[in-house]
This record gives sequence, structure tokens and C-alpha cells, in this order.
Amino acid sequence: MALGASTADAARRPNPAADEYRKSWGLSAIRAEAAYAAGLSGKGVTVALVDCGLATPQRELLKNVSRKSRDVVEDRAHPAIERHGSYVAGPLASPLNGRGMLGVAYNAKILAIRADVDGGYEGQCAFRPSDLARALDYAVAQQARIVVLPLQGKKPLGEPFEAALKRAVDSGAVVVISAGNREGSDPAWPARYAADPRFAGSIIVAGATGYYGEITRWSNRAGATQPWFIAAPGEWILTDCRAKCRLRSGTSYAAPYVAGALALTMEAHPELSGRQTAARVLEAARDAGAPGVDPVYGRGVLDLSRVFAD
Repeated sequence: MALGASTADAARRPNPAADEYRKSWGLSAIRAEAAYAAGLSGKGVTVALVDCGLATPQRELLKNVSRKSRDVVEDRAHPAIERHGSYVAGPLASPLNGRGMLGVAYNAKILAIRADVDGGYEGQCAFRPSDLARALDYAVAQQARIVVLPLQGKKPLGEPFEAALKRAVDSGAVVVISAGNREGSDPAWPARYAADPRFAGSIIVAGATGYYGEITRWSNRAGATQPWFIAAPGEWILTDCRAKCRLRSGTSYAAPYVAGALALTMEAHPELSGRQTAARVLEAARDAGAPGVDPVYGRGVLDLSRVFAD
């Protein structure tokens, strides 16, 4: 494990009593202080966020956004129609600076990949599978260790997307996909690909818990993906701290907690493969619901104190 931070580094570690830490209640919920006490921050780990782009993000977040971030949709004519990407990025990698909020992996690098349909669909951010495939390939080309897909759909995304997803997992990346917000007994697509043998072990499905640690009413359950499903904070998540902060709910906001946990684990254990890192996080989950792996919570609730118990 990467230990032995200097005194100056220690002084910059997150303080659970500080305002930015307490506002980011999900950090205490996942017991992130265990990672921070070991001097971990996500430094050196690139996380690709495939979403609607970072539309005027909080200024402090720009420190952790890669200059290689790009839009994979050519000849785009319209600006982003919603701030979903910025909302997801906040809990993932907002820096430690005493203001606003704090991201789980506050020194990780975000590779923001915009892939939404130009102009949106019915007033919302939407995606074509072909554009998502290009986004995955770009993430691989830029050597992202983690890819976040905070989106949900009703059916499989087709062969070109599946081929790109296979290239991503074969590169060693771990793909974190939101379970979806439809009260379903199974996750939405593309999260359901976690149960496909081609991708097994390299996809983690993120369900959402509320403030008291129970899975939310609206979060899709683990269902067929239960060995690769983990629940993390996703309700009333503080984000987008500009003039004022916003609160957002959805499995989209559970995904950055899982991705941040992976980034901290990868920093501590660079010798582990993507699948090994995913297994370490999943196996350390705190049991919830029915004993053992179950169709509601899957592996259980994200718990970094168990990931870094040794």
C-alpha cells in the first residue's frame, strides 16, 4: 500500500470535522477516512466519465479535469442541455480546498467524454450506442483505468457497443454503470451486461442508498447482476458547488462513489489488475439485506474501511 506521506501531505488530508467533509455525507457513509488516513487521494488514476459533458462545472473541479477530455460527436451544433455530467463529477473528484464539497478521489484525473445526442431527446440528455462505443474506445486510447457510465436504457445496446465494451474490459479498465432508477428487480441496460460472461468481473453495477444506509425505494435492485452489484450513497448528494451547492438523487450519483473507491484502491495497489481491484472492492462490501449475496443489495454496501482493513 502507498503509505508514508510527509507531514505537509498529512496536513492536507481530509478532516472529517471540516465543513466540506461533513457536507459530503457520503464520505462518512462509505467510511472513506480509512483510505485518507493511509494518505490516499486517487492521485495518478484517470477516470473516464462518459456523459453529457461538463457544462460550466464548479471552478475548483477544473483542477482535476484532463486536458485530453473531448466530445466524440462531430459537428455538434448545440450546447449541453443539462448539467448531469457536472453533477456526477462533483462527488467523484472535487478537490480538497476547504470550500464547497469534497470528492471521494479528490486528486484523481477526470477524462470527461461528451457523447450525448446533439440537442438531446425530449428535453433530456440521451445517447446513441454508436457514440457510446466511440467514447469507450477513446477512454481506452487515453489509458483510463476506470470508466463511468451513469445512464440507463430499456434494452441491450447492440453489437458495436458490446465490442467496444469488450475492448474496454480487455484493456484492464473497470466499468462502473448505474443500476437505474425505475424500481426494477434487475438493473437497466447497459448495467445488465455485468452478468454477461464476456464482461464478468470487470463491470460493477452501482445501486443507490439513502442517508441511513438502506437502498432507496427507486433504485433498481441487483437481480441477475448480484455478484457484481454494490450499493453506495445516491440520494440527496451534494454537488455542483458554485455560488451555491445543489442536491441530486439517482444511481448516477452512486456511481462516482464506487468509481472513487476504485481509484483509491488502484492508487494503493497499482500491481492489481482491473478485475482484481473490482473484486477487492466488491468482496469488502458490508453485508445488507438478506445474509450473503442477495438479489436486492447484491454484494452489500460500499465500505472502504473493509477495503483497507489490512
